Amino acid sequence: MKAKWYMFGCLSSIVILVLFVVVMVSSIAKLVQMPTAPRIENNSVLHLNLSGMYQEYSPITDMNFRFLPSTTHEIIKKINTAKNDSRIRAILLEPQFVQAGYATLNEIMVALEDFRESGKPIYGYINVASQQDLFLLSVADEVVMNPSASAGFVMTGVGTNVSYYQELLEKLGVNVRIVRAGGYKSAGENFARRTMSPEFRRNLTELFNDRYVQLVGHLATNFETTPESIRYLFERNERYFINQEFSREINIVDELMHFDRFLRRLDVSENQLVKMSRYTIDTPRPHMNRIAVVYMQGEITTRRAQFGEVNITSDQFVRIFDKIEKDNNIKAVVVRINSGGGSAMESEVILSKLTELGLKKPVVVSMGNMAASGGYYIAANANYIFADRYTITGSIGVVSMIPDLRSASSKLGINSERVGHGRFLSTNDIWRMFSPEFERGLQIMTSEVYSEFKGRVSEGRNMSLEAVEAVAQGKVWSAQRALEIGLIDRVGTLNDAVAKAAELASIQNFSRVYFPEQRSMFELLMEDSFNFPLSRMLLRRELPSSLVRPVDGLMNLLEDVVTHPVQMRVEMVFED
Repeated sequence: MKAKWYMFGCLSSIVILVLFVVVMVSSIAKLVQMPTAPRIENNSVLHLNLSGMYQEYSPITDMNFRFLPSTTHEIIKKINTAKNDSRIRAILLEPQFVQAGYATLNEIMVALEDFRESGKPIYGYINVASQQDLFLLSVADEVVMNPSASAGFVMTGVGTNVSYYQELLEKLGVNVRIVRAGGYKSAGENFARRTMSPEFRRNLTELFNDRYVQLVGHLATNFETTPESIRYLFERNERYFINQEFSREINIVDELMHFDRFLRRLDVSENQLVKMSRYTIDTPRPHMNRIAVVYMQGEITTRRAQFGEVNITSDQFVRIFDKIEKDNNIKAVVVRINSGGGSAMESEVILSKLTELGLKKPVVVSMGNMAASGGYYIAANANYIFADRYTITGSIGVVSMIPDLRSASSKLGINSERVGHGRFLSTNDIWRMFSPEFERGLQIMTSEVYSEFKGRVSEGRNMSLEAVEAVAQGKVWSAQRALEIGLIDRVGTLNDAVAKAAELASIQNFSRVYFPEQRSMFELLMEDSFNFPLSRMLLRRELPSSLVRPVDGLMNLLEDVVTHPVQMRVEMVFED
């Protein structure tokens, strides 16, 4: 056994050494080839050419890697830097099919409004745009569109589409049994029904009615038009693709002009148009008083996120909250939640730690696109809760799903026999997992967790259990409705939450510190006790193509011996 692990240790050392040398050589080469930071000329314009998917925050600093999504956290910091940069006189906003939730986009919009209020203008430009792009462009002082007939934007509406798979699964011999606590708790029903349940439809109708009214009013105010004009675009407009001429007629677009001509009209030279990717962010000197902003994004789970993904685990965030608790310079905490929930146990562990932290420092929650179910559970005991005007929250309920594969096993000719003792012995057998006894036992547990959920909300929000039950049952709510029924304290942005945290901590001057702490990809690799997918990705990216295959072979060998220390393989690599 010692010999096996000695071999593993040697291989680990070799690969780590190879990785270290490759990354170091690559980094030095890049530094040698990399031009110095671009000189920003006076009267420059910051070009925010936004496209693709955006998450709010990333723990990885190397955002130049194309397989990583961009973050609104970095965009907002650049907007705020530009506001105070005497060399930047304006922003040119050019979104093209931005993919992000409205609450996330609203954070960018708030930063842009702050920029504009400083006295600097914002110009918008459209080639082809989505509804989300138009939402961002509504903050511009002037919107110009390409004069081509192929230019325009799409208004798809406000709502969702839900696919139901029961009939398909039945053909495969699979039935999904749903155990739920809360009459409106709809998670998983698309696997167990052919059509949407009446309760779920009513709830979604109310939710998207609220979202629709909010969005129409917001766009009408920003474009200085009437709500009726915006509703016309959604409800009566015959064009799927709203072209340039019609855009002018309805006062969404101010002028039609090619991009180069527009730059000449703004008197912006090529050197004065500063790309967002090349614009550096000011790093303010940290103040003695600090407010921690903790981003919690994704599914709540015990499973570690795959590379480039985000999720919420108690292991990670308990460590973060421990560190915050011990840091005497951190006077308050803002938790930014973007999650539709997940594991009940993980949610409970995180809530317990946040409650403990709240006894020593103010804890304020800022809800993003969604803070529902487990996402709301985590928030329930905060000192103060903000939700963005576009947040979806609530869903106080519990659901469990049981796969019933008995029909599939019969069709496939699989017969599973049970030998032993224990009423629930077959729960580890996928072909015999379902039984009426197991379903009843799971229903008891689900109901108990639901009662605990309501108790946590009752305690955290200072509501009676009867009042909680009236707004629970798995219902989801818009931010305004959540405010009316007492699930949140105020509709506001992340900045509003930070200001409230400072107020509760009785501090006026402070700096922000962000968690999870950002690391380079190499640092994350080393901290991860050797992450195989990340290691291979880094090596394949940095190595010459002639070395990719041998290093892949070495990585495969190392990965194999971790799980199976005894290997039978030829040590020579044969070329095709």
